[in-house]
Amino acid sequence: MTKLAELQTNFIRDCLSGQLTPENTLMANDLDTQLISAQGLMSIYQNSAIANITNSLSLSYPVIEKLVGKDFFQVMCEQYIVKHWPTSGNMDDYGESFSSFLAEFEQVRHLSYLEDVAQLEWRFHQSSLANDNSYFDWARLAEVASSETITFLLSPSLSIMSSTMPVDKIWLMNQVNTPENIELSLDGDSDTFIVLFRQGLKTEMMTVVASEFAFLQSIENGHDFEAAIESAQTVDANMSIDHCLKKYIELGVICGFSV
Repeated sequence: MTKLAELQTNFIRDCLSGQLTPENTLMANDLDTQLISAQGLMSIYQNSAIANITNSLSLSYPVIEKLVGKDFFQVMCEQYIVKHWPTSGNMDDYGESFSSFLAEFEQVRHLSYLEDVAQLEWRFHQSSLANDNSYFDWARLAEVASSETITFLLSPSLSIMSSTMPVDKIWLMNQVNTPENIELSLDGDSDTFIVLFRQGLKTEMMTVVASEFAFLQSIENGHDFEAAIESAQTVDANMSIDHCLKKYIELGVICGFSV
């Protein structure tokens, strides 16, 4: 008799290893095959497992599904699932590497923007699941003797990314009630800088200028306020640090500090 652990492993492998044949169906010796072959029985479970995992990917990547079409999205997901099995029972954790998979998937390799759109969607997904912000203590900030000693803390829901593609516009054009006057060009020579964060139950996506992105990126990397200012003003010497700081504290993007 097959041990339980081996039985469970064989079941998972049959569900997620791709096309089943009489020769590669690992559960063949442990199933009643009087009416249906082992391959046929396990194909039922395999189809159900693939469909459930694909549905999870569809929830995380709705814009990618819309861009390539539902049928082709399902084909891509099947290929992805076979190569990248879930490692957690929580399907919210599954799909982080989908963007890099798309970059190598032959049939969509010419759609160079898909990888970054998928990265944006994954970051949006993660931001929506992150912990809530802590309360920013303005009174304690006013008591700090020197701003040079401050290291600001970012919201757990914050995610920042840059792209050579207008992924913000591509994402917006595939939302419900999107404005009709969005102009899109894939031939631009400027980068796109994006900030994602959650306010209450709503996740926000905001396109920012390069200097503000550099400021937040420096804080994200653990640098103190002085270093963050230097990073931002290296990009734009005329940027207003006071305005930038006030803006991101009020948005809840900067949610605390240490000295």
